[in-house]
Formats: sequence, C-alpha cells, structure tokens
Amino acid sequence: MTAPAPAWPLTAFKLLLPLLLLPKNAPASTEDTCTFPDSPVSSTFLQAISDLSDYMLRDYPVDVPANLQADQQCWALWHLALAKGTLERLKLVAGRKLQVPLEAVYTEVNFVSQCINQSFPSCLRFRKANISHLLLDVSSHLAALQTLITHQSFQPCQQYRCQPEPSTVSTLPSPGSLGALGNTLRPPKPSKFNLLSLGVLPILLLLILVAAWRWKQRKRHSRPSRSPKSPTPQDMQVMVL
Repeated sequence: MTAPAPAWPLTAFKLLLPLLLLPKNAPASTEDTCTFPDSPVSSTFLQAISDLSDYMLRDYPVDVPANLQADQQCWALWHLALAKGTLERLKLVAGRKLQVPLEAVYTEVNFVSQCINQSFPSCLRFRKANISHLLLDVSSHLAALQTLITHQSFQPCQQYRCQPEPSTVSTLPSPGSLGALGNTLRPPKPSKFNLLSLGVLPILLLLILVAAWRWKQRKRHSRPSRSPKSPTPQDMQVMVL
C-alpha cells in the first residue's frame, strides 16, 4: 500500500499563482495631491477673517512675499501657503484669546500644505506689511479659489518660483546690428575751438572796454590848454580911467 503524496506542492502552487498573474512593470499608483475634487474653501472664511481682524492690531508688521513670479494659476495658492506660515508663527507668540481666531483662519488655508512645498527657494525675498493687508490678501485669494479650485490641477505649483532677476551682463550686438548702427548718423562732437571761444569771449570784451577807457583818458590829458585872451583897446582905455 503506497503512502499518499504530500499536499504542500499543490498549496505552494495556489499561493504563487496570483503572483504570476500580476502584470509586469505595473506603474505605482500616485495620487495627485494638487487636485481638489471638492472645494476645500469653506463658506465661512470671511467671518473667520473678520473675527481675527477684530483682535489684531491693524499695523502689526508681518512678512509678505516681494518677488513671486506672476503666475496666473499659482499666484493665489502660493500667497495662501506663505500666509499659512505667517499664521503658524503668530500662533507661537499669541495670547490665549487670540489663539481661537488664529486657529480658525489657519484652518481655512491649511489645505494648501498638501500641494505646496513649504521650503523656500533662495531667490525668494520678503517685505514688511501690516497684518490688515495680509488678511485682505487671504480673503481675496480664498474668494478667487472658491469656484476655480475644483476645475484644474495645481501640480505645476508645488514649488515657489521667483521673478527673474534683471540681467547685469551686457550682450554683444550681432554683426548685422553693428552694420545698421554704423550707417546711422552720429551727433557731431563739440569743437575744441568753440569751447575755447566761449571761454575767451568775455575776457576779450573786458580787454576792449579797458582799452577804450584808457584811450579816452589819454585823449583828455593830451588836449592843449586855452591861452589867455589879449586885451582889446577898449579894455586898455577902461584900465587907464
């Protein structure tokens, strides 16, 4: 009587069969973190910002970006992400009464953290502004995204981009442009003679006036004096009488 065959080969085959049926080189599923099927902007964000404005000093200075690239798609999302960082820093120094309205506004903008990389590029610059201006910007950006955020993917906005710095390197003109510039008329250079004449003319006029005055003085001194008149016969008779 023969012993029954062990059942482990059949069991191993059943375990390996699903692995063999998997497609080779299947791409890993990646979730688009910058797509929002449902709008994350609540309908009460205006009230939350208004409550925070009542507690904050209007002229409290905060940092706002100064040279973000003017990208129509990413502009609002970038500003909200930077405002979120400012609110985080304010929460660390705020008092107990201010924590609640700060947290409410922070919650309104917290959705940007799933898309925007919070590390700043070295080119990003900041300037000082009042907290009231920052809250107005947050309000306008949330209002702009409220209806548009579900209609597009913000995947290109994951990294901040700065405005290009003005180039300080002068570029050499092409040979064609050199020929065109060579054919144009240049304004004449000022003559050295003209420059000298402008400086000498006042001195020359002064010398002429001095010479004319001296000539008049000499003429006056060289004029002969009048001789006394000789007495007439009538004068002599009067003197005898």
